[in-house]
Amino acid sequence: MEEVKNTKLIGIGNEGIKKLEEVESKIVEKIDTEKININKDVDKDYVRALLDGVDILLLTYSSEDKQSLQIVNAIGYMADERRVLCIGLDLSDKENKNEIKINREIKINNDNTDSLLNIIDMIIDSISDECTISIDLTDIKEGLASDMGIKYSYGEFDKNDTVEEIANKLEENSIKTSDELTGKKLMILVEMGSIYDILYLNELLNAIQDKSDDSYEAIFSLYLKEDLGEKIKVSLIYN
Repeated sequence: MEEVKNTKLIGIGNEGIKKLEEVESKIVEKIDTEKININKDVDKDYVRALLDGVDILLLTYSSEDKQSLQIVNAIGYMADERRVLCIGLDLSDKENKNEIKINREIKINNDNTDSLLNIIDMIIDSISDECTISIDLTDIKEGLASDMGIKYSYGEFDKNDTVEEIANKLEENSIKTSDELTGKKLMILVEMGSIYDILYLNELLNAIQDKSDDSYEAIFSLYLKEDLGEKIKVSLIYN
């Protein structure tokens, strides 16, 4: 199993930095942050220092800003050499037709920011030593770095929701980055209080998998958190 060292979020250009500042207070406990102005000289030594000890790299930027894209590609190129999972959070609502050297680009806007932050938070938890049943970082990389699109969903529930209702709501609220998916891997990330047992977890996993195509290989993580009480958090990522 790969050792998880660090996750970093970098805001690039005016819009990327603005978004970083907007979400910084929500993520500061688990994620290091950095701001890069478009006038910054982003040479190899600078990028190398940025990537030291990092396994998951998140970049916020607007793909309409060509100078920001140049910085994204410079960082993405070296991140690939170092096998760092590099995810771009693009603030532009227009399709990015430029070649981009990162593992995954996801559109981020006011409607999906909270969901994406919660999914990122759960990904970090799912590969931590404290996670009750963890996922290998390699599985996260394989799930997110596919050549086609992904579908993702996040929801918070409680004991009043049946497992079927949870599965239905997650499916209804899912977002696709592209109509074309590989149909290979489904990651189910679950966080819940200790009032729930393994039997309940199995029922929940089965209800979710019943909603997916048979081609998917499902893997899951479980993080038991006492402070959640009756709350259940679920993130789904299909590739």
